[in-house]
Amino acid sequence: MNSLLTAAVTIKAQLKLYTGVKLAQYVSTPYNSLSNTILIWILILTVETVPDSVTCGTCANIRHSAGLGGISMAFPNIYKPGEVSTRAEDNLFDLQTNTPAMRSTTFFAILSLLGIIKNGQTAESGIMGFGLSLYQDLCCQTCHDSLSALYLSCTTFPEHDMDMDMSMDMDMDMSMDMMPMTSEECYAVNTPWLQTMAYCIQQNCNADGYSSDKQAKCFSVQAVGGASKPTFQDSLPARAPTIELAEDAMWLNSTSLVNKNTYSSIFGTLKEFTRQEYMHTRYSVILLLFVLGICVGGGILAQTTSAFLGFHTKLNASTLWTKLQQHIFLPALFGSRRLEPLPGNVGYVPSRTLSIFITIFVIINIVLSSVSFRTSQPNTWFKSGQFELCEYVGNRTGTLSLVNMCISILFAGRNNILIALTGWNQTAFLTLHRWTARVAALQAAVHSIAYTLAYFEPGYGGAAEYAVQAALPFYWWGIIATIALCLAAGFAILPIRIRYYELFLVTHIIFVIIALVGCWYHLIPHFGYVFGYQTWLYIAFAFWAFDRFARLVRVAYYNHLTGSAATIEAIPGCDIMQVTVFPRAAWDFGPGQHSFLYLAGLGKFWESHPFSIAGWRGQSSSTAISSPASLPSPIARSNSAVEGEDEKGQGVVMSESQPSSTISLPQNQAQGKAYIRFLIRAHSGMTSTLQSRLLSSPSRSSLETSVYTEGPYAGHRATIQPLFIADTVLCIVGGIGITNILGFVQEYSSANLRGGDRRDKSQRIMKKAKRFILAWSAREMALIEHVKRNFLLPKDEVDGIEYSFWCTGSSSATEPKTDAVHEEIQKDAGVTVQTPAAIRAERMDIRTVMRSYVETGQQATVMVCGPGNMADEATKQVIQCVRDGFKVNLVEESYTW
Repeated sequence: MNSLLTAAVTIKAQLKLYTGVKLAQYVSTPYNSLSNTILIWILILTVETVPDSVTCGTCANIRHSAGLGGISMAFPNIYKPGEVSTRAEDNLFDLQTNTPAMRSTTFFAILSLLGIIKNGQTAESGIMGFGLSLYQDLCCQTCHDSLSALYLSCTTFPEHDMDMDMSMDMDMDMSMDMMPMTSEECYAVNTPWLQTMAYCIQQNCNADGYSSDKQAKCFSVQAVGGASKPTFQDSLPARAPTIELAEDAMWLNSTSLVNKNTYSSIFGTLKEFTRQEYMHTRYSVILLLFVLGICVGGGILAQTTSAFLGFHTKLNASTLWTKLQQHIFLPALFGSRRLEPLPGNVGYVPSRTLSIFITIFVIINIVLSSVSFRTSQPNTWFKSGQFELCEYVGNRTGTLSLVNMCISILFAGRNNILIALTGWNQTAFLTLHRWTARVAALQAAVHSIAYTLAYFEPGYGGAAEYAVQAALPFYWWGIIATIALCLAAGFAILPIRIRYYELFLVTHIIFVIIALVGCWYHLIPHFGYVFGYQTWLYIAFAFWAFDRFARLVRVAYYNHLTGSAATIEAIPGCDIMQVTVFPRAAWDFGPGQHSFLYLAGLGKFWESHPFSIAGWRGQSSSTAISSPASLPSPIARSNSAVEGEDEKGQGVVMSESQPSSTISLPQNQAQGKAYIRFLIRAHSGMTSTLQSRLLSSPSRSSLETSVYTEGPYAGHRATIQPLFIADTVLCIVGGIGITNILGFVQEYSSANLRGGDRRDKSQRIMKKAKRFILAWSAREMALIEHVKRNFLLPKDEVDGIEYSFWCTGSSSATEPKTDAVHEEIQKDAGVTVQTPAAIRAERMDIRTVMRSYVETGQQATVMVCGPGNMADEATKQVIQCVRDGFKVNLVEESYTW
């Protein structure tokens, strides 16, 4: 690096012959180590390995045509229009650093993030207008740029046999060793340079309202490289110069007036470019504030209604809220199809609320990408106004694309704090994630198209000149990033997600990594830290890092290093398994939660899937039944049987005649331990492998293994707030959706046991509920029977609970039983256990069910979890009830991830 900086000092002095801009701050910024740190960090967080060497591409080309897509945009006053170099020796940097392949610990990830922040602070940090500024001394900069290309009497020329006459073409393609050089010492002692600069600053900056102190400061920076002497006052000429430099002047041999046309064109160029950069940032901040503002505003409303039940009750009773529910919050965009895929599985139509949000978001992006453009001609950087306009459009859309990438990554995270704040489920945020990513990809494509079209404007070289630019590393890294981002968005369509989810997930992550790395190597070697574009990448990296780090913390805390013990059991008669996990640390169990499961030794070690928590038991020292956090459900009863508990009034010993679908826990695991239970349907991928492993086990029905849980997620107060004020809770459930609802059944049952100890009322979710109705339709009779026996208490043991079941499968076992409660007598300690309700062999009529339980003057909350068509029909009926004057709220758990 020392030799690099030494060479850079020499290059800097030579470049000043052309425009006089110092590169010291740029070339001394440790971008290379920072970029490799970020690259390693991203790869670690996605469980990938780092290549043995990471190559930093060419940082900049010394001379670049007209500034488009080149260093002129980062340092526009370095280059002159028309100067194109294709020589390899004209590249400033070509560095390689070796990084060993590794998988690092979380500690290293934190250190890497801190390193990024520290290195980012080495240079100026922030974004334009917020921590960074551009050309604050515009008149001084213009004076400097008007004179910096001129030779001085102390300029040194290389000792080569070449024609140095005054008509030398400054645009010729010269290599670095052929360039004349004007040193800092030369500028500091050359009287024509000092006096001409001083007089130009005084005349023009006085007109712009600059104070004498500010003029003196900018003179020191622009004229003598920051030296304290000679001073501004000492350099002012005794008499005002009268000779104006010609526009094509090559030498500065005497104190002169700056050419007015040159000054005017440079001033207009810098001023308009600066304005555009500030507009890019301003519109980016507006976009970010709009999106976050909507989320935070919705979050404030959700938190307020969940904290102040009186306010919530009054809000639900208001006519305005009823109208909003009926026409905005609940309906689908068109018709009733919302969670059911469109024909051909081409995708989902977002709800009306989300559709409005997305529409406004897209319109704002279109507007912000299209307004406040103007050109300044004549222009010292761009040969035509069309070229200049392409430059500004490209920069605007590129910046907005970075902002939308940040938002998209935030919305994709499992640990997105906005989920808890707003109460919106992850399905809603994944929908927003996809739409923000699509807009980001489209803007990246427009960014690339604008830069491409610019080369075909009059005065430029067309395809030949574009090919020269596309060969530069920063340029093709930009092309790679655009393609990767478009592929990430394009291959996220629903048919691919449904049929090839595992492949989609891996390729999606890879494409996003390539896009982010491509953006880094597109921006940093090209722009450095001057414009703050890298700040948006820092934000994107931070969002991704936070989510990945939070995942690691959850896994490590609840499972330790060796994982949690788990028992996997087959449910006879169906393709569903029951998984009981014994986490190694206490868990804040609650209804509506789900957890991601990593199954050790099955499939890819990073692969995980979310499953709703169907039941749980808190940590206890004695029996499950006597634990305050326990529910004396059939789950607890089977556990106590295994534990051999025989306490009076509590022990229930299950006999051999107990139906085969009643599952108990191994004695060494069940006693006093907290656990969580999942019901998992076997599909393809991980669940299919798990089922195969279970069926190939010695017992073919039970398997003990080790798993890692990542959770809990969801179940936030803001999400389930309608339950707080409900008098009646109606659960409409389809198929395996029962797993999400069983937690609420357990919560209600434990708080409303007849003649038993009840929980502290302040801890209850359904504080006002007097009725709880479970209406469940499923294909498999075996699943219904298993849930009845293992998860549901008889309704005569719980105040206000009712069950209704429908079996839609073709089996003789689905014949309707009695309308009354069916009894099964178990000859175990003389205990009679009642199954909860009859099972009807028909489809559920959702309208009839709903109309049977909603009552005038009573607040009802309908919970829905099931296939898309069932959820859409239930939503339609809720809207109809609201239209008919009933007070009904909707809580929805979607399958449509």
